[in-house]
Amino acid sequence: MNIAKHVIPALSIFLGACLMLLSQTAYAGVAGNVQFVNGNAQVTNASGQSHVLQKGDVIHESDTVTTAKGASAQIKMRDGGFIVIRPESQLKFDSFVFSGEEDGSERSFFSLLKGGMRAITGLIGQKNKSNYRIATSTSTIGIRGTDHETFVVTPGSALAALAPVGTYNKVNLGETTMTTEKGTISILPNQMGFVGAMDQMPQLQPVNLNIFTVIPAPLAQAKGG
Repeated sequence: MNIAKHVIPALSIFLGACLMLLSQTAYAGVAGNVQFVNGNAQVTNASGQSHVLQKGDVIHESDTVTTAKGASAQIKMRDGGFIVIRPESQLKFDSFVFSGEEDGSERSFFSLLKGGMRAITGLIGQKNKSNYRIATSTSTIGIRGTDHETFVVTPGSALAALAPVGTYNKVNLGETTMTTEKGTISILPNQMGFVGAMDQMPQLQPVNLNIFTVIPAPLAQAKGG
């Protein structure tokens, strides 16, 4: 009996499975990669360790990106989506799970603590909007395959002198929802939702030009990225 004839194929299958597991482990907790950084931006991990954000950096679950005045950052998510973090903003990547396809286990959860972000969503959330959400101090924003901008005006910030404190959400393409303890509204292209507190009902309002300016859409292909 030729033992090698049976052992070698079995060993190959075993090694292949190990390599696949190692590959999946390597990606576990990885949310995306930094494509651009303009100005001073930092990333802080779950242990409270911080470093200057640079092009090519990996963004993990529980990381928080903070941008200074005049600074911004663009991140390509593993599901093909894009996030642009605006100046004087703070965004936490709460949870990110993506196996490479929509199988029900995927999720992409953020917390926008202050300032603004623009998001062009990838595969996560295109079919099941409950798998994608952005939490703020006053509302929860859900999506269904979209390009949208969210901004949180905090007390004492420069914008608080120009616009009421609260959460603003503007849709460029697709649809979002804005939810509080009082209910949910849908926001369509060229519409803006606003809510000042979690115990208030969100409302559609004219787009606030003190908050939302015309900015280029995130680039699908980055130079050298």
